[in-house]
Amino acid sequence: MVTTPDPDRGVPVKRLQLDATTGKLVESPKAALFLRGPIPLAWLGSAAALPGKTLHVGIALWWLHGMAKGKPFKLTQKALQTLKVERDAASAALVRLEQAELIRVVRNAGQRPMVSMVVGGASCK
Repeated sequence: MVTTPDPDRGVPVKRLQLDATTGKLVESPKAALFLRGPIPLAWLGSAAALPGKTLHVGIALWWLHGMAKGKPFKLTQKALQTLKVERDAASAALVRLEQAELIRVVRNAGQRPMVSMVVGGASCK
């Protein structure tokens, strides 16, 4: 089988799955990224009213929230790169979203911020 380098890691990666008819492992394509819902439209509207890349960061947060299954999560560089958001813009957007009470953020020096989504005045789970 041919391996192709994963652009995120720079190392060859094989994605394999079991073929039920032959019983052998076969190469499977990398799944496309998707945004898990439901996402409250009122939340998106509030984020869209804020300046800069705030809505972009909000969408990245909902993407990570879906993968974290409602638990607090860290904002990743991959999420920001996927939505074309620079680090400084992301920091400013987090502050705006926090001030608008759309998210809760726990910051620790030298670490990425830990984020919880807020909908209707309560943390999202």
